[in-house]
Amino acid sequence: MQDLLDRMQAAVDRIQDDKVSIGELADLHGQSAHGAMLVFLSVLTILPVPFSGLAFSFGLFAVAWMMWKDDHSHGLPQAVCKVTMPPATARRMINTLKWIYTQAARFSRPRLGMLTGPATRVWMVPFVALMAFIIFLPIPFGNGAPAVALIFLGLGLMGRDGLAVLLGLLTGAVAVGVIVVLAWSALWVIGA
Repeated sequence: MQDLLDRMQAAVDRIQDDKVSIGELADLHGQSAHGAMLVFLSVLTILPVPFSGLAFSFGLFAVAWMMWKDDHSHGLPQAVCKVTMPPATARRMINTLKWIYTQAARFSRPRLGMLTGPATRVWMVPFVALMAFIIFLPIPFGNGAPAVALIFLGLGLMGRDGLAVLLGLLTGAVAVGVIVVLAWSALWVIGA
């Protein structure tokens, strides 16, 4: 984890006045980092940038696909990699990730290994895809719970921490519950 934090600090120091691409930021995480990519893209979806959830949900779908294929590249589509952000936003993004990784390193440890092993792909990939779909939906402030669920899941994968994965699943259940309540309420209003 310290190596990742060092790379991120070096990236913050390097950022000048040019826009920074998502591809450049993704490359900071290395090539074998499904968990890190889930954290990275989930943080991007909750930035106060219009349509960020819509755009980066496609990246989350790509990570789910890479996880299913057991491909350890970041797997982001070129269209996502080419998206750029101003230097100030990139610095804020990297500093947010550094803070998340630093906090996770303090509390995370390998535990509940059955939730982080290779066999989890069977249920984890559909879960990631479902959270990406909820993020994709144009629901005001609807990105929060599924993004937090994927952040927990990603941190759990990075640290082999099954408790973090479990927290991600519980947060994801809350996200699904909110969508069900909203859909039921909309149907009730339409039918009334």
